Amino acid sequence: MNSTAPDEELADHFEELCDIAGDNVDTPKKGVKKLGRYMARHLDDILGDFGSTIITIEKVSDDRKHDERARLARDRMQRPWIECQSEWQSFWIAVDEDPEASEMANRAADRLGRTFEIIFNSTKIDLRDLPKAFLTKID
Repeated sequence: MNSTAPDEELADHFEELCDIAGDNVDTPKKGVKKLGRYMARHLDDILGDFGSTIITIEKVSDDRKHDERARLARDRMQRPWIECQSEWQSFWIAVDEDPEASEMANRAADRLGRTFEIIFNSTKIDLRDLPKAFLTKID
């Protein structure tokens, strides 16, 4: 049985994504492929960990402790993005400068965006802005 808190598991996934981006600034096409493979293998875990985080927080009956737990989860989930913002941005700049990598990333983002639009009647989501979106939406 895994005793790691789900928000810590989620932060580990975010660190993995950051590591992939940081390791592939000089090889953006390879990095786009690796990010895609990682997401294909782990998106179910990521979404499950996010849901489990919410459940963990909501099970806390005391309001003060509930809010403390929610802030702890927020801090844990934001930490990897704060630590890797510059590498993440550098990677996506490299992707934009590589026509093949850019085409691959844009196609994947467009398809994912259409999926969310169809399922949630929502606007497009851009993986490039994930750290920023995560920090501003949760903070």
